[in-house]
Amino acid sequence: MREAYYTRAAAKRRYRERQVRRNILLLVLSIILVLLLSFLWGGFFSQASDLEHKISYKYYKSVEIMPGDTLWAIAEEYSDTENYASTIEYIEEVKRMNSLKSNTIHAGNYLIVPYYSTEFVK
Repeated sequence: MREAYYTRAAAKRRYRERQVRRNILLLVLSIILVLLLSFLWGGFFSQASDLEHKISYKYYKSVEIMPGDTLWAIAEEYSDTENYASTIEYIEEVKRMNSLKSNTIHAGNYLIVPYYSTEFVK
């Protein structure tokens, strides 16, 4: 009789241990599922569009230097504050692109100047 009692007790203990393991597994899987769903839910409602800043594309243009033109005047015409911190930064880029060592430019020559546009050109 005692032997049957201990056998039943051992069987109940194994059964409870299996139930605890199953419950822990279900808890872990539930947590993973909740985290996964929360990431997916947030992904559906997040928008990659920024209404304040439109996407702008960088283009290059060849500009003929007219009498009286300066790098500063050209920079004021083609640079913008969204893409360049200052006019001087833009002038330095134009000088690098055109291999200019000084700020001196001559009428009749051409400069390659960068500019930004929100329109995409293929």
